[in-house]
Amino acid sequence: MKRIQSTYLFDPEVNAGKMIFLSGPRQVGKTTLVKNRLREIRNEELYFNWDDPYVRRQYTKNPHFLKAHLSRTKNKFPLISFDEIHKHKNWKNILKGLYDLHGKEAQFIITGSARLDYFRQSGDSLVGRYFSYRLLPLGLTEASTNFDFVLNDDIILVQPDKHNFLRTVYKMTEKVFKEPFEKLMTYGGFPEPFLKAKKNFSNKWKRDYKSLLINEDLRDLTRIHDIKGIEQLLLLLPEKIASPLSINSLKDDLQVNHKTVANWLEALKKIYLVFSIMPWSKSISKAIKRENKFYFYDWTMVDDRGVRFENLVAVSLLRLVNRWNELGLGNFELGYIRNQQGQEVDFVLIKDRKPLALFEAKKSETNISKSGAYFSKMLNIPYYQLVSEQDIVEAYPENRYILSSWRFLGLLG
Repeated sequence: MKRIQSTYLFDPEVNAGKMIFLSGPRQVGKTTLVKNRLREIRNEELYFNWDDPYVRRQYTKNPHFLKAHLSRTKNKFPLISFDEIHKHKNWKNILKGLYDLHGKEAQFIITGSARLDYFRQSGDSLVGRYFSYRLLPLGLTEASTNFDFVLNDDIILVQPDKHNFLRTVYKMTEKVFKEPFEKLMTYGGFPEPFLKAKKNFSNKWKRDYKSLLINEDLRDLTRIHDIKGIEQLLLLLPEKIASPLSINSLKDDLQVNHKTVANWLEALKKIYLVFSIMPWSKSISKAIKRENKFYFYDWTMVDDRGVRFENLVAVSLLRLVNRWNELGLGNFELGYIRNQQGQEVDFVLIKDRKPLALFEAKKSETNISKSGAYFSKMLNIPYYQLVSEQDIVEAYPENRYILSSWRFLGLLG
Protein backbone atom coordinates (compact mmCIF):
# COMPACT_ATOMS: atom_id res chain seq x y z
CA MET A 1 0.00 0.00 0.00
CA LYS A 2 1.46 3.35 -1.08
CA ARG A 3 1.81 5.99 1.65
CA ILE A 4 1.77 9.74 1.01
CA GLN A 5 5.19 10.15 2.70
CA SER A 6 6.78 7.96 0.02
CA THR A 7 6.23 10.79 -2.47
CA TYR A 8 8.70 13.07 -0.66
CA LEU A 9 10.37 11.26 2.25
CA PHE A 10 13.39 10.10 0.23
CA ASP A 11 13.76 13.26 -1.85
CA PRO A 12 17.35 14.51 -1.35
CA GLU A 13 16.23 18.09 -1.95
CA VAL A 14 13.73 17.83 0.92
CA ASN A 15 16.17 16.17 3.32
CA ALA A 16 19.34 18.04 2.31
CA GLY A 17 21.77 15.36 3.50
CA LYS A 18 20.06 14.81 6.85
CA MET A 19 19.14 11.55 8.52
CA ILE A 20 15.42 10.78 8.37
CA PHE A 21 13.76 10.07 11.72
CA LEU A 22 10.38 8.41 11.08
CA SER A 23 8.18 7.98 14.14
CA GLY A 24 4.48 7.47 14.77
CA PRO A 25 2.05 5.07 16.42
CA ARG A 26 2.90 1.40 16.68
CA GLN A 27 1.75 -0.80 13.79
CA VAL A 28 0.99 2.18 11.56
CA GLY A 29 3.22 0.90 8.74
CA LYS A 30 6.64 2.52 9.26
CA THR A 31 8.67 -0.65 8.71
CA THR A 32 6.58 -1.66 5.71
CA LEU A 33 7.07 1.76 4.08
CA VAL A 34 10.85 1.55 4.52
CA LYS A 35 11.13 -2.08 3.38
CA ASN A 36 9.08 -1.27 0.27
CA ARG A 37 11.49 1.55 -0.54
CA LEU A 38 14.52 -0.69 0.02
CA ARG A 39 12.97 -3.26 -2.30
CA GLU A 40 12.37 -0.62 -4.98
CA ILE A 41 16.02 0.45 -5.00
CA ARG A 42 17.33 -3.10 -4.41
CA ASN A 43 18.88 -2.33 -1.04
CA GLU A 44 17.05 -4.93 1.09
CA GLU A 45 20.34 -6.00 2.69
CA LEU A 46 20.71 -2.55 4.28
CA TYR A 47 17.75 -3.01 6.64
CA PHE A 48 18.98 -3.53 10.22
CA ASN A 49 16.56 -4.30 13.04
CA TRP A 50 18.36 -3.67 16.34
CA ASP A 51 15.95 -5.99 18.13
CA ASP A 52 17.79 -8.74 16.23
CA PRO A 53 20.71 -10.10 18.35
CA TYR A 54 22.68 -10.78 15.16
CA VAL A 55 22.67 -7.08 14.24
CA ARG A 56 23.81 -6.09 17.71
CA ARG A 57 26.58 -8.71 17.62
CA GLN A 58 27.72 -7.41 14.23
CA TYR A 59 28.17 -3.95 15.66
CA THR A 60 29.81 -5.18 18.88
CA LYS A 61 32.39 -7.21 16.96
CA ASN A 62 33.04 -4.46 14.41
CA PRO A 63 31.75 -0.89 14.94
CA HIS A 64 32.61 -0.24 11.27
CA PHE A 65 30.44 -3.13 10.05
CA LEU A 66 28.60 -0.90 7.55
CA LYS A 67 31.72 -0.57 5.38
CA ALA A 68 31.46 -4.17 4.21
CA HIS A 69 27.76 -3.85 3.46
CA LEU A 70 28.20 -0.60 1.54
CA SER A 71 31.07 -2.03 -0.52
CA ARG A 72 28.73 -4.71 -1.88
CA THR A 73 25.86 -2.44 -2.94
CA LYS A 74 25.57 -1.26 -6.54
CA ASN A 75 23.45 1.76 -5.62
CA LYS A 76 25.39 5.02 -5.94
CA PHE A 77 23.63 6.54 -2.92
CA PRO A 78 22.07 3.65 -0.95
CA LEU A 79 19.49 3.82 1.81
CA ILE A 80 20.44 2.44 5.24
CA SER A 81 17.55 1.61 7.56
CA PHE A 82 17.95 1.25 11.33
CA ASP A 83 14.79 -0.03 13.01
CA GLU A 84 14.43 0.10 16.83
CA ILE A 85 18.03 1.27 17.37
CA HIS A 86 16.78 3.58 20.13
CA LYS A 87 16.36 0.51 22.36
CA HIS A 88 20.17 0.19 22.49
CA LYS A 89 21.60 1.86 25.60
CA ASN A 90 24.15 3.96 23.71
CA TRP A 91 22.13 4.46 20.54
CA LYS A 92 22.73 8.17 19.99
CA ASN A 93 26.50 7.87 20.06
CA ILE A 94 26.38 4.77 17.84
CA LEU A 95 24.20 6.57 15.33
CA LYS A 96 26.25 9.74 15.48
CA GLY A 97 29.46 7.79 14.77
CA LEU A 98 28.00 5.80 11.87
CA TYR A 99 26.37 8.85 10.32
CA ASP A 100 29.52 10.97 10.61
CA LEU A 101 31.44 8.15 8.93
CA HIS A 102 28.99 7.27 6.14
CA GLY A 103 26.57 10.21 5.90
CA LYS A 104 28.06 11.49 2.64
CA GLU A 105 27.83 8.13 0.89
CA ALA A 106 24.41 6.92 2.03
CA GLN A 107 20.99 8.09 3.26
CA PHE A 108 20.03 6.99 6.79
CA ILE A 109 16.45 6.41 7.94
CA ILE A 110 15.72 5.67 11.60
CA THR A 111 12.32 4.23 12.50
CA GLY A 112 10.56 3.71 15.82
CA SER A 113 7.40 4.50 17.73
CA ALA A 114 6.80 6.42 20.96
CA ARG A 115 10.15 5.62 22.52
CA LEU A 116 12.06 7.01 19.53
CA ASP A 117 10.18 10.31 19.85
CA TYR A 118 10.80 10.43 23.60
CA PHE A 119 14.49 9.53 23.53
CA ARG A 120 15.14 11.78 20.53
CA GLN A 121 14.04 14.79 22.55
CA SER A 122 16.40 14.10 25.45
CA GLY A 123 19.98 15.25 24.91
CA ASP A 124 21.50 17.02 21.94
CA SER A 125 24.18 14.74 20.50
CA LEU A 126 22.25 14.41 17.22
CA VAL A 127 21.18 18.04 16.83
CA GLY A 128 21.60 19.26 13.26
CA ARG A 129 21.98 15.76 11.84
CA TYR A 130 18.35 14.78 11.13
CA PHE A 131 14.90 15.89 10.04
CA SER A 132 11.92 14.43 11.86
CA TYR A 133 8.88 12.93 10.11
CA ARG A 134 5.74 11.27 11.39
CA LEU A 135 3.63 8.49 9.89
CA LEU A 136 -0.03 8.51 10.94
CA PRO A 137 -2.98 6.19 10.21
CA LEU A 138 -4.20 5.91 6.63
CA GLY A 139 -5.82 8.84 4.88
CA LEU A 140 -8.51 8.51 2.23
CA THR A 141 -6.02 8.98 -0.61
CA GLU A 142 -4.02 6.02 0.68
CA ALA A 143 -7.11 3.93 1.41
CA SER A 144 -8.44 4.57 -2.11
CA THR A 145 -4.95 4.32 -3.72
CA ASN A 146 -5.83 7.50 -5.64
CA PHE A 147 -3.39 10.40 -5.24
CA ASP A 148 -4.65 12.48 -8.19
CA PHE A 149 -6.31 15.21 -6.13
CA VAL A 150 -3.86 15.67 -3.24
CA LEU A 151 -3.27 19.30 -2.23
CA ASN A 152 0.42 20.18 -2.24
CA ASP A 153 0.00 23.71 -0.90
CA ASP A 154 -2.60 25.79 0.93
CA ILE A 155 -3.69 28.04 -1.95
CA ILE A 156 -6.75 26.08 -3.08
CA LEU A 157 -8.08 25.94 0.51
CA VAL A 158 -7.24 29.48 1.54
CA GLN A 159 -8.01 31.31 -1.71
CA PRO A 160 -10.34 28.93 -3.52
CA ASP A 161 -11.30 29.73 -7.07
CA LYS A 162 -14.89 28.62 -6.71
CA HIS A 163 -15.26 27.20 -10.23
CA ASN A 164 -11.91 25.38 -10.24
CA PHE A 165 -12.51 24.06 -6.73
CA LEU A 166 -15.95 22.72 -7.58
CA ARG A 167 -14.67 21.25 -10.83
CA THR A 168 -12.00 19.38 -8.85
CA VAL A 169 -14.34 17.91 -6.24
CA TYR A 170 -16.87 16.87 -8.91
CA LYS A 171 -14.13 14.79 -10.57
CA MET A 172 -13.80 12.71 -7.40
CA THR A 173 -16.10 9.79 -8.18
CA GLU A 174 -18.17 7.89 -5.67
CA LYS A 175 -16.87 4.60 -7.09
CA VAL A 176 -13.27 5.47 -6.17
CA PHE A 177 -13.64 7.24 -2.82
CA LYS A 178 -16.91 6.39 -1.06
CA GLU A 179 -16.31 2.70 -0.33
CA PRO A 180 -12.79 3.31 1.12
CA PHE A 181 -14.28 6.10 3.26
CA GLU A 182 -16.86 3.73 4.73
CA LYS A 183 -14.15 1.14 5.27
CA LEU A 184 -12.04 3.70 7.14
CA MET A 185 -15.04 4.63 9.28
CA THR A 186 -15.65 0.97 10.16
CA TYR A 187 -12.13 -0.44 10.58
CA GLY A 188 -9.95 2.62 11.22
CA GLY A 189 -6.74 3.73 9.59
CA PHE A 190 -4.23 1.21 10.92
CA PRO A 191 -3.19 -0.94 7.95
CA GLU A 192 -3.72 -4.42 9.41
CA PRO A 193 -7.38 -4.15 10.53
CA PHE A 194 -8.15 -1.95 7.51
CA LEU A 195 -6.82 -4.53 5.05
CA LYS A 196 -8.37 -7.50 6.89
CA ALA A 197 -11.75 -5.71 6.99
CA LYS A 198 -13.20 -8.23 9.44
CA LYS A 199 -15.14 -6.98 12.45
CA ASN A 200 -14.03 -9.77 14.78
CA PHE A 201 -10.40 -9.29 13.84
CA SER A 202 -10.71 -5.53 14.26
CA ASN A 203 -12.16 -5.89 17.76
CA LYS A 204 -9.41 -8.29 18.86
CA TRP A 205 -6.70 -6.15 17.29
CA LYS A 206 -7.98 -3.04 19.06
CA ARG A 207 -8.06 -4.76 22.45
CA ASP A 208 -4.56 -6.18 22.08
CA TYR A 209 -3.23 -2.88 20.73
CA LYS A 210 -4.41 -0.91 23.76
CA SER A 211 -2.98 -3.55 26.08
CA LEU A 212 0.38 -3.43 24.29
CA LEU A 213 0.63 0.36 24.57
CA ILE A 214 -0.37 0.50 28.22
CA ASN A 215 1.65 -2.47 29.45
CA GLU A 216 4.82 -1.83 27.42
CA ASP A 217 5.19 1.74 26.13
CA LEU A 218 3.49 3.40 29.09
CA ARG A 219 5.64 1.40 31.50
CA ASP A 220 8.84 2.23 29.63
CA LEU A 221 8.20 5.95 29.14
CA THR A 222 6.57 7.01 32.40
CA ARG A 223 6.64 6.36 36.10
CA ILE A 224 2.93 5.72 36.20
CA HIS A 225 2.08 2.65 38.27
CA ASP A 226 -1.70 3.06 38.48
CA ILE A 227 -2.52 1.07 35.33
CA LYS A 228 -6.09 0.54 36.58
CA GLY A 229 -6.53 4.31 36.74
CA ILE A 230 -5.27 4.69 33.15
CA GLU A 231 -7.64 1.96 32.00
CA GLN A 232 -10.52 3.73 33.74
CA LEU A 233 -9.56 6.98 32.03
CA LEU A 234 -9.63 5.20 28.66
CA LEU A 235 -13.16 4.01 29.40
CA LEU A 236 -14.26 7.60 30.03
CA LEU A 237 -12.49 9.28 27.12
CA PRO A 238 -14.72 8.13 24.20
CA GLU A 239 -17.59 10.16 25.66
CA LYS A 240 -15.32 13.21 25.99
CA ILE A 241 -13.93 13.14 22.44
CA ALA A 242 -14.64 16.19 20.26
CA SER A 243 -15.58 18.46 23.18
CA PRO A 244 -13.34 20.76 25.23
CA LEU A 245 -12.04 18.43 27.91
CA SER A 246 -12.53 19.44 31.52
CA ILE A 247 -9.84 17.89 33.69
CA ASN A 248 -11.84 18.89 36.75
CA SER A 249 -14.76 16.69 35.68
CA LEU A 250 -12.40 13.78 35.00
CA LYS A 251 -10.66 14.08 38.37
CA ASP A 252 -14.01 13.80 40.10
CA ASP A 253 -14.94 10.72 38.08
CA LEU A 254 -11.54 9.11 38.64
CA GLN A 255 -11.18 10.30 42.26
CA VAL A 256 -7.65 11.60 41.75
CA ASN A 257 -6.22 15.11 41.73
CA HIS A 258 -5.96 17.53 38.80
CA LYS A 259 -2.22 17.02 38.31
CA THR A 260 -2.61 13.23 38.11
CA VAL A 261 -5.25 13.45 35.37
CA ALA A 262 -3.12 15.95 33.43
CA ASN A 263 -0.11 13.63 33.72
CA TRP A 264 -2.14 10.63 32.57
CA LEU A 265 -3.40 12.51 29.51
CA GLU A 266 0.14 13.58 28.61
CA ALA A 267 1.24 9.96 28.97
CA LEU A 268 -1.48 8.81 26.57
CA LYS A 269 -0.27 11.41 24.09
CA LYS A 270 3.32 10.18 24.43
CA ILE A 271 2.36 6.63 23.51
CA TYR A 272 0.26 7.76 20.52
CA LEU A 273 -3.12 6.73 21.85
CA VAL A 274 -4.56 10.26 21.76
CA PHE A 275 -3.64 13.74 20.58
CA SER A 276 -5.03 17.13 21.48
CA ILE A 277 -5.73 20.38 19.68
CA MET A 278 -5.73 23.77 21.33
CA PRO A 279 -8.29 26.56 21.03
CA TRP A 280 -7.18 29.36 18.75
CA SER A 281 -7.90 32.61 20.56
CA LYS A 282 -6.03 35.56 19.05
CA SER A 283 -8.40 38.34 17.93
CA ILE A 284 -11.45 36.47 19.20
CA SER A 285 -13.24 38.26 21.99
CA LYS A 286 -13.84 36.29 25.17
CA ALA A 287 -12.39 33.12 23.69
CA ILE A 288 -11.88 30.10 25.90
CA LYS A 289 -8.14 29.50 26.15
CA ARG A 290 -7.77 26.68 28.62
CA GLU A 291 -9.47 23.48 27.53
CA ASN A 292 -8.05 21.34 24.73
CA LYS A 293 -10.03 18.88 22.64
CA PHE A 294 -8.80 15.29 22.52
CA TYR A 295 -9.03 12.70 19.77
CA PHE A 296 -7.92 9.09 19.29
CA TYR A 297 -5.46 8.09 16.58
CA ASP A 298 -7.72 5.04 16.17
CA TRP A 299 -11.13 6.63 15.74
CA THR A 300 -12.88 3.24 15.99
CA MET A 301 -12.45 3.54 19.76
CA VAL A 302 -15.44 5.91 19.53
CA ASP A 303 -18.83 4.20 19.04
CA ASP A 304 -21.01 7.20 18.21
CA ARG A 305 -20.89 7.56 14.41
CA GLY A 306 -21.06 11.36 14.37
CA VAL A 307 -18.23 11.74 16.90
CA ARG A 308 -16.25 8.99 15.16
CA PHE A 309 -16.54 10.95 11.91
CA GLU A 310 -15.27 14.12 13.57
CA ASN A 311 -12.37 12.11 15.01
CA LEU A 312 -11.52 10.77 11.53
CA VAL A 313 -11.56 14.33 10.16
CA ALA A 314 -9.28 15.43 13.02
CA VAL A 315 -6.69 12.78 12.11
CA SER A 316 -7.01 13.63 8.40
CA LEU A 317 -6.37 17.33 9.05
CA LEU A 318 -3.49 16.49 11.40
CA ARG A 319 -1.96 14.42 8.58
CA LEU A 320 -2.27 17.45 6.29
CA VAL A 321 -0.65 19.77 8.85
CA ASN A 322 2.23 17.33 9.43
CA ARG A 323 2.82 16.87 5.70
CA TRP A 324 2.91 20.57 4.90
CA ASN A 325 5.25 21.18 7.84
CA GLU A 326 7.50 18.34 6.68
CA LEU A 327 7.60 19.80 3.18
CA GLY A 328 8.73 23.14 4.62
CA LEU A 329 5.67 25.05 3.38
CA GLY A 330 5.26 27.00 6.64
CA ASN A 331 4.49 26.56 10.32
CA PHE A 332 1.05 24.93 10.27
CA GLU A 333 -1.10 24.00 13.26
CA LEU A 334 -4.54 22.56 13.87
CA GLY A 335 -6.86 24.09 16.43
CA TYR A 336 -10.52 24.81 17.13
CA ILE A 337 -12.55 27.94 17.86
CA ARG A 338 -15.06 28.44 20.65
CA ASN A 339 -16.24 31.53 22.50
CA GLN A 340 -18.07 31.99 25.79
CA GLN A 341 -21.38 32.33 23.99
CA GLY A 342 -21.02 28.67 22.98
CA GLN A 343 -20.32 29.36 19.31
CA GLU A 344 -17.82 26.81 18.04
CA VAL A 345 -16.24 25.49 14.87
CA ASP A 346 -14.63 22.05 15.07
CA PHE A 347 -11.31 22.87 13.38
CA VAL A 348 -9.25 25.82 12.23
CA LEU A 349 -6.18 25.50 10.03
CA ILE A 350 -3.48 27.90 11.22
CA LYS A 351 -0.32 29.08 9.45
CA ASP A 352 2.26 31.18 11.28
CA ARG A 353 -0.32 31.86 14.02
CA LYS A 354 -2.88 33.18 11.51
CA PRO A 355 -6.15 31.29 10.81
CA LEU A 356 -6.49 30.17 7.19
CA ALA A 357 -9.66 28.05 6.93
CA LEU A 358 -12.44 26.59 9.07
CA PHE A 359 -13.80 23.03 9.00
CA GLU A 360 -16.90 21.51 10.56
CA ALA A 361 -17.80 17.80 10.63
CA LYS A 362 -21.52 17.00 10.42
CA LYS A 363 -23.49 13.81 9.87
CA SER A 364 -26.16 15.16 7.52
CA GLU A 365 -26.62 18.92 8.03
CA THR A 366 -27.21 20.65 4.67
CA ASN A 367 -27.42 24.25 5.89
CA ILE A 368 -24.38 26.34 6.76
CA SER A 369 -24.03 26.36 10.54
CA LYS A 370 -24.55 29.71 12.26
CA SER A 371 -21.24 29.40 14.11
CA GLY A 372 -19.43 28.62 10.87
CA ALA A 373 -20.95 31.63 9.15
CA TYR A 374 -20.17 33.85 12.15
CA PHE A 375 -16.50 32.96 12.49
CA SER A 376 -15.96 32.80 8.73
CA LYS A 377 -17.25 36.36 8.33
CA MET A 378 -15.44 37.64 11.40
CA LEU A 379 -12.06 36.19 10.36
CA ASN A 380 -12.65 36.59 6.61
CA ILE A 381 -11.56 33.02 5.84
CA PRO A 382 -13.20 30.10 3.97
CA TYR A 383 -15.49 27.67 5.75
CA TYR A 384 -15.92 24.00 4.80
CA GLN A 385 -18.77 21.94 6.22
CA LEU A 386 -18.13 18.22 5.71
CA VAL A 387 -21.10 15.85 5.66
CA SER A 388 -20.66 12.11 6.21
CA GLU A 389 -24.09 10.68 5.39
CA GLN A 390 -24.86 12.04 1.92
CA ASP A 391 -23.27 13.10 -1.34
CA ILE A 392 -23.46 16.87 -1.66
CA VAL A 393 -21.49 19.71 -3.23
CA GLU A 394 -22.85 23.18 -2.47
CA ALA A 395 -21.12 26.56 -2.76
CA TYR A 396 -22.35 29.62 -0.88
CA PRO A 397 -21.32 33.29 -0.95
CA GLU A 398 -18.19 34.38 0.94
CA ASN A 399 -16.28 31.14 0.31
CA ARG A 400 -18.50 28.80 2.28
CA TYR A 401 -19.01 25.22 1.16
CA ILE A 402 -20.92 22.09 2.10
CA LEU A 403 -19.23 18.95 0.79
CA SER A 404 -19.63 15.23 1.19
CA SER A 405 -16.85 13.92 3.39
CA TRP A 406 -15.30 11.55 0.88
CA ARG A 407 -15.00 14.27 -1.74
CA PHE A 408 -13.14 16.59 0.62
CA LEU A 409 -10.98 14.06 2.46
CA GLY A 410 -9.63 12.87 -0.89
CA LEU A 411 -7.86 16.24 -1.16
CA LEU A 412 -5.96 16.01 2.11
CA GLY A 413 -3.44 13.27 1.37
